[in-house]
Amino acid sequence: MKEKPDTLIYTALFAATMVFHVITAARAVTFSDSGDFLMGVALMGNIHGPGYPTYLMSAKIFSLIFPLGSLPFRMSIYSGLFAALTTCLLYRVVFRMTHSRTGGAVAGLAFAFSYTYWYQSVIPESYSINTFFIALLMVLILRWERLVGEGRDSSADNTLALIAFCYGLAVGNHFSIIILVPAFAFFALDTDWRRVLAPRNLARMAAFFALGVLPYIYEPVAAFRGAAYNYGDPSTPIRWIHHMTVYYQRGGLFKLPLKLLPARFWRFFGTLTTEYPYFFWLGAVGLIASFLKRRKKYAVFLAFLFLLSALSVMTYRQIEPVLRAHFYYPAYMIVSIWIGYAAAYLLRAVRNWGCRRDSLVAGTVATVLASALMLCPLASLLIHYDKVDKSSYHFAEDQARNMLDTASDDGVIMVDSDNVIFPLLYTQYVEGYRPTVRVVSASAAGVPGFHGQDLAAVNPPGYLGDKKDDSYVQIIERNYGRLPVYTSDPTVIQYDWQWDWLGYLDRLYPVGAATAPIAPGPTAVRGANSAAYKDTDAREAILLPRALLAAREFGRKNWEKANRIYQETIEEFTRGIYVPTLYSCGTFSELYELWGQSLNAVGRYEDTVRYLPAAREIEPAFASPALARAYVMTGDYSSAIAELEICLITNPDDITSRTDLGEVYLMIGELPKAQVELERAIEVNPEDARAHYILGLTWLRLEKTGEAREEFQEAADLDPDGNIGTLAREQLDKLPPE
Repeated sequence: MKEKPDTLIYTALFAATMVFHVITAARAVTFSDSGDFLMGVALMGNIHGPGYPTYLMSAKIFSLIFPLGSLPFRMSIYSGLFAALTTCLLYRVVFRMTHSRTGGAVAGLAFAFSYTYWYQSVIPESYSINTFFIALLMVLILRWERLVGEGRDSSADNTLALIAFCYGLAVGNHFSIIILVPAFAFFALDTDWRRVLAPRNLARMAAFFALGVLPYIYEPVAAFRGAAYNYGDPSTPIRWIHHMTVYYQRGGLFKLPLKLLPARFWRFFGTLTTEYPYFFWLGAVGLIASFLKRRKKYAVFLAFLFLLSALSVMTYRQIEPVLRAHFYYPAYMIVSIWIGYAAAYLLRAVRNWGCRRDSLVAGTVATVLASALMLCPLASLLIHYDKVDKSSYHFAEDQARNMLDTASDDGVIMVDSDNVIFPLLYTQYVEGYRPTVRVVSASAAGVPGFHGQDLAAVNPPGYLGDKKDDSYVQIIERNYGRLPVYTSDPTVIQYDWQWDWLGYLDRLYPVGAATAPIAPGPTAVRGANSAAYKDTDAREAILLPRALLAAREFGRKNWEKANRIYQETIEEFTRGIYVPTLYSCGTFSELYELWGQSLNAVGRYEDTVRYLPAAREIEPAFASPALARAYVMTGDYSSAIAELEICLITNPDDITSRTDLGEVYLMIGELPKAQVELERAIEVNPEDARAHYILGLTWLRLEKTGEAREEFQEAADLDPDGNIGTLAREQLDKLPPE
């Protein structure tokens, strides 16, 4: 009879979570990595590192035994299945720690219907299986603790081996779970360090862990069998290691400047207000309550898990909306456990109060409180339902088809965002739609098994590409004279390109190329005009044609037209955002910067100062040289210096910002600081004529005419036909003879 209530609770929690995840599950490809996972499952190929072999193989099996609906729908149901299992496991964790069924149920449902987790577990993604493994490991280590306490040595040792095996499987889903090892090690060693470190148990755990990571053998096998989609091509030992260790994507790992970490850490807690509306504060109550217990092991364990999962993610040099959507969910899971702790603590406090009073009153108060606590996840469900509902979400699918319909059969679509490339490739590889159009990501052009290496190697007659240009620009300029080349990125602009706006793409030509009028492609997107809430990724898909039109006007220096389009597009994108999501926020924060440059170009500095700070609502770490320039032109030098310092913390090699900072220091008379910044700029790029010229002005103010002469002469030599060269020669003419 003791097990019966728990069985009913498990059933209810699983059913409640599963029903709402099925109702809101995506029926079509979505943004970010969704298309990549779908290609991996459909074609049994290799996807972006670390490859997710545990997910791919298990998802493939599920897609075969659950043959209902489209492949995206089946994979979304698969995500929902693990979300429902995670709900049940969290109930078990909190019940084991607090002996409160209400606390366990509140914790499980609070996490299931939190915004980010629900948003990511109704699409083809790996996050719900990752949380399942974390919760499963917590349940297993709590079971091991109980077995040790009961003296059941054989069962305890077998559970240790099972933990190691499950940890290996979890690593096969994503190696980031290794970050949590210190927390689990602390728990195990604090419980019975002699048993954990016994040679026999260490050997068994190592063996079972090795069994758990065997799914990684899938990757070279898939490469050898010639899978149509083979990201990273792990067919050699070195490539296999590169693939497993995310060699091709790890540029930002642990690269966040430390000066930015404290602000990012505290902003995390601000996100809890939208993850757990109205009851986020229960997380703090639960954290405190966990440390009020006589035994602090559970409290330290949970705090350790939280810090490891949160801080390791926060050091990743990536925009915060992406961190929130892709990586914060383990930390949110711990917050949900603390919310369950709070529920248990409050109910226990009421019961203790009732022991000294009328039992009927105490029972009534406890029942009302338990009901109120169970309403907290219900509030999340009601508030988040329309915001996470993907059942009619066709934005990624329609965007991809519109782009493919716009391009010619022999065309090349240049992309630079996961939100664009993976829906395009899925539509081509899995649905077989317009496969002859080439889709190329400049950032992935050097990845084995990926498109674009041949385009990067083309050297057309007369090509004099600037080595400082990024790979995106270089691939375009190497090929747009011989192939139809299109851009889907509204933030990459060169003044010496010719543009044709075609809706979801811009066609690019060399200057002076003969062109014939081309009709724009389709721009209709299902759901664009509905009153339903749209996340920021859907908004980007709807507004992308306008953003590309603004890029064309910017490239043509039609500033006022560009300003009008930027303002209308950005205002529509940001109106009524609940939570900024994923890569769309990176794109639109860059559009803010382009808008600021366009406003500055016509002297509208006050408007730049007025509008650009709002970019921090979608990307808190937004730093803008255009805003800094506007501050200078409106006389706000302290704000200009602060803005430029943020730019340089984010990108220390940003020559323009470094030179601008030196110029501001020169303007306010802080000559030694100006000298330092300008010399740093020249050290990074000795061919920057503007930095040499402003350093010359600095030396002139310091009454060092010899040094000033050298810098002016260098500026004149580097820019003989430009404005800087002219100004430098004028200064040289004013200097006394040597």
